[in-house]
Amino acid sequence: MLRRLLSPRSTLSLTLLGFSVVTLPLFVALGLTAFYVDRIAEQGRTSVNSAAQAMLGSSRLSQALNGMERNARQYLLLGEMELLTSYQDNHESFQATIDRLSELMADSESQATLDAIGTRESALYAKLSASDERAALDQKDVVDGFDRLRDLATQIRADGRALVDAEVDHMQGMATTTKHWLFWLGAGLIPLTLLSSAVFTALIARPIRRLDQAIHQLGDSGFDHRIAIDGPEDLRALGERLEWLRQRLKELENEKARFLRHVSHELKTPLTAIRESGALLDSETAGPLNDEQREITGILNDSGRQLQGLIENLLDFARTQTQRQPLALSEVDIAEIVRAVLRDHQPESRAKALVVRTHLRPCRLRADETKLKTILDNLISNAVKFSPQEGHLTVTAIESRGWISITITDTGPGIPAEEGQRIFEAFVQGGMTNTGGQVKGSGLGLSIAREYARAHGGHIVIAQPGGRGSRIRVELPQKPPEQRQASSD
Repeated sequence: MLRRLLSPRSTLSLTLLGFSVVTLPLFVALGLTAFYVDRIAEQGRTSVNSAAQAMLGSSRLSQALNGMERNARQYLLLGEMELLTSYQDNHESFQATIDRLSELMADSESQATLDAIGTRESALYAKLSASDERAALDQKDVVDGFDRLRDLATQIRADGRALVDAEVDHMQGMATTTKHWLFWLGAGLIPLTLLSSAVFTALIARPIRRLDQAIHQLGDSGFDHRIAIDGPEDLRALGERLEWLRQRLKELENEKARFLRHVSHELKTPLTAIRESGALLDSETAGPLNDEQREITGILNDSGRQLQGLIENLLDFARTQTQRQPLALSEVDIAEIVRAVLRDHQPESRAKALVVRTHLRPCRLRADETKLKTILDNLISNAVKFSPQEGHLTVTAIESRGWISITITDTGPGIPAEEGQRIFEAFVQGGMTNTGGQVKGSGLGLSIAREYARAHGGHIVIAQPGGRGSRIRVELPQKPPEQRQASSD
């Protein structure tokens, strides 16, 4: 159920679900805040009403006492029944007020005071109403009785003010408690909101990031790893289309490699015949040659060697695109390999009057000598080919922190910045053309060199892209990948 919830039919549905889950704690917080605010407001209304009723009742007690005292004194003086009736009305209102205050003021001390007021006033009313007791009353008794009742009423008024203060303190306490609850609620909802945001951001971004990686993988000709996208159904469907594209591209890549192998092998047979025929002519086995014929055979032999180099590059590239071959590791001397490669290119260097310099420190490493020589041969061949007449070619080799760095620098037209990465792709040649008249290469040399460098756990970089001249650096570990892994284990 949870998996279906987190993997809806579309990215839009997942986004809306994430938005709902992220905003849910906020709505909960708003709801609880509204609840507590309403509770405080209701309690405030109740408290204010109770306090107001208590103060109003206290005032009515004092007013009723004043009226009853006036009626009682006039009744004793004049003896008119209307005054006693008026006193009786005030008495009933006074007792009703006491009953109301008893409901509002629930503390025992206030209850005792109210009971005392009610009892004393009832006793005084009974004496005024009874004819046999009324004769024994005088003005002083009435005044003293009502003075004692007034003192008790004053106490009730003080208790009413205390009740107001108590209600205010209670409301402040509720407000403080509510503030603390809301603070801790917010403190708990913020990390919850952030966590849910992070979860749904990851759920949405992960398949998109995986799609981006898959597209880059296809762009880098990485066809060996299956593409599988988790997430909403629309992104999974897109991942399935990319997987179909990967399989199709892999088939095309295999077909291309097979085609290159077949074509290269088919070309080697007639090329061998051409070179052997040129060698026979050059050795004058078929008869002596004049100067013009000897020049033609020289061109034939040079073109044959160039064509053989192109075919060998095609074969090397085809091998790099198929199953990776294990390295034939041995202890090699970088300086010896560099000098051997430079000797192989002496004819071209002399033809251009190149100034060749080397700065080779003692560097030894375990590597595949044949593949390492192919790397340097392709790089130095490009440097010689694109160098101008009387240009400079410099090769340096140093060792630092377990890595061997070999740098080839020339004074040719340089590598444009926008072509810094594309020139390592198969069949891609730089936009700068050489002026030495040589046949342009196949565009495979740098691609083969990079694959062989990667096979050794190293890499090739353009150390100085743009401007005049180029500087290409090969960095190789002194220990091959499997030895480094064993050491780390």
